[in-house]
Order: sequence, then structure tokens, then C-alpha cells
Amino acid sequence: MRASQRLRLAAAAAPAEMLREDGRSLYVHLPFCTSKCRYCDFNSYAWSGQSLERHVRAVLAEARARAAGLRPQTVFIGGGTPSFLPAPLLGELLQQLDEVTGFRASASEVTMEANPESFDDARAAAAAAGGVNRVSIGVQSLRAPVLRAYDRVHSAETALAALRRARALFARVNADLIYAFPGQDPQEWQEDLESVLALGVDHVSCYELSFEPGTALTRMRDAGRFRAEEPERGRALFERTRALCARHGFGQYEVSNYARAGAACRHNLAYWRSLDYVGIGAGAASWLDGERRKNLELPEAYEQAVRAGKDPVAEAERTDPATTLFDALMMGLRLPAEGVLLERARRISGLDPAAACGATLDELIGEGLLELTPGPARRLRATDSGLPFLDSILTRLLAVLRP
Repeated sequence: MRASQRLRLAAAAAPAEMLREDGRSLYVHLPFCTSKCRYCDFNSYAWSGQSLERHVRAVLAEARARAAGLRPQTVFIGGGTPSFLPAPLLGELLQQLDEVTGFRASASEVTMEANPESFDDARAAAAAAGGVNRVSIGVQSLRAPVLRAYDRVHSAETALAALRRARALFARVNADLIYAFPGQDPQEWQEDLESVLALGVDHVSCYELSFEPGTALTRMRDAGRFRAEEPERGRALFERTRALCARHGFGQYEVSNYARAGAACRHNLAYWRSLDYVGIGAGAASWLDGERRKNLELPEAYEQAVRAGKDPVAEAERTDPATTLFDALMMGLRLPAEGVLLERARRISGLDPAAACGATLDELIGEGLLELTPGPARRLRATDSGLPFLDSILTRLLAVLRP
């Protein structure tokens, strides 16, 4: 086994006993930001004077209706920009959320997302006092032209200062980064990544720049004002990232996520293992007892529904067996060392993956893109060669499950 494979196994396996299959996680969505980044397709909005206090009250009201006594095993407060809340309001949110759900006594991991421009001493202290033990900082780049192109409102110096502040207060710190900006110098990307790793973070999320439907960046590309990087260069940067992180002791436990042993994001592992979670807030999704739901996206519509005593749900469905199986494959194959436990995929979907995917699965294994582990606890996982082509692998599996 290569050293990089051993590191991936260590990073992925460490938190396994900390996630119960019958446990539930909690996601809290706060949609407001200082500005809307051009690449972002999340349910987020540039703040234009809306009452943050009123919105937090709506989130807490939904929590009382849907998450009372939940005692989640992990919590993730995302957005948007949770650190955009003033420190006193952030503290109030965390205090009341604990009173409703009991998360401080139950959750082994409580993550809050933050952007460098709003993660000051007061907000950091409020988060730590409120029970947050893991912070994820949206760095994205340390190059001024790239930050401007993304419409980011912070500088490289502000980002590095935010990481130092986080390291001083929190047990675990992640940095989000984006690579494959058009024409990006691979050496500059490596220098940026090494600068972040040198600050002592224990986790990095490194995403290839993508052009999602409806984003400002995609509209610019379609109008000829912004070009996508060549796929081959993107794959080369992906491989360089894997190699560099491995040299620094960070295992690749998910396609875009690297961690020191024991520092993998437990909340996201719950997603990738298809465990149950409750999502509250505007546009938040949930997966609970075989039902998938999503809340109203517009903050105003969400608040109005909650204030009227209504469920702010926009859509809900009980997924059919083929959809449940595909979702389990789509999420689990993102974990290169862990993959998909076939028996669990069969148990939650009611379908045998090998039978349902038939000859296509044999073809993908024969092509060296997927592999089956030996032994009774059989797992299907992407190979090192297959991981960069996961989208095409999933497209082929979907064509079988949804002909």
C-alpha cells in the first residue's frame, strides 16, 4: 500500500466510531453575505438591510417545531455567511439552539462557516463560547486578481489573519480553497496551499472551479467574458494537490477534502454515508427516515411561513428504491478509501447494487475506474485512476438505474 493510500485510510477511518448509523445530524442555514460571489450557487444573498434578528427568530422557531430534543451527533452552521451575524446575535442563536436541541451535550463536532472579512475577535469568541469547536474559513485564494474576479471582499492578509485567529481558539480548523482559475500558474497554487498548511490547519477543502447553472460566473463564460480552464490542466492541479497534501500528512478522505488523521469532517461524513440529518433555515435540505425535503429558499418567504405557524417546506418526497440507491452511490463513491458499504446500500434502498447496476458495474471495474474490496464487508469505491472521472462514472450508473 502506498503512503498516500495509508494516509487516506487513516483520515477516513478515525471518526467512524463517532458516527452512529441511527444518529441524526443538524444543519442550520443562514443565507446572508456581505456580497454574492460570482461562482456561488448556494442559497445565499447579499445583505441589503434585512432584519437579522427577525431572521434568527424564524430559524429558532423552526428549530423548536422540527428539531426539539434532537440531540444531534454533529452540527453544521452554514450559509451564506454565519459569521456575518453580529457577535451578540450569534451568541443568542447558539444559546437558544442548544436549549432546543441539546447539541452541546450530544454533538462531537459543531462546525461554523466564516468568511475572513467578518471573522473578527468578537465573533470568534461568541462562536467558541456558544459551543462551536470547528471553524471553516472561506479563503478561496491568496491572489488579489483571483479574489477580485470571484467578487470576494477580503484580502490574502485578512484570510491568513482569520486562520490564525481560528487556530488560537478552536480545536479544529478548515480552509476552503478553489483551484483551476483560468491560466493559473501551478507553482502559485502550490505556494498558496503551502502557506495555508503552514498555519497549522488540520483540514483543507480544495475545489476545482466549477460553472454552476444560474451563477454570475457561468453567465460571464457564456457571454465570452470568462473562460474555463482546460480539463487536462484541472486534472493536473488535482493530482498536484493530492501529492502536496500527502507530503504534508493530509489524507484525501473525499474527492475534494484532505485532513490529518482523525480530523475528517464528521458532519460531511454523515452526508456521504447517507445518514439522517435535519436541515433548518431558508433553502435547507433534510434527509430523514427515507424522506427528502427542502425549505423555501427566499428568506422573506421562509420568514413569513414560519411567522404564520406554517411548515416552511417547499418540496418533500419519499424517494423510490432506484433514487435512494443512486444517491448512496453518488455520495459514498466520493470517499476514496471508504467507498460504499454494499450491504448498507442494499438495506436502505431495498436493491442489491450489483444486480441493479448489472453489466455497467462490471465494465467500470474492468476499466479500472471502480473496485470491490474483498471480504464479507464488501465496499465499492473509486480507484485512484477513477476518482478524477467520478462525474462520468455516476452518469453511467444513473443511465442504468434511470433508463
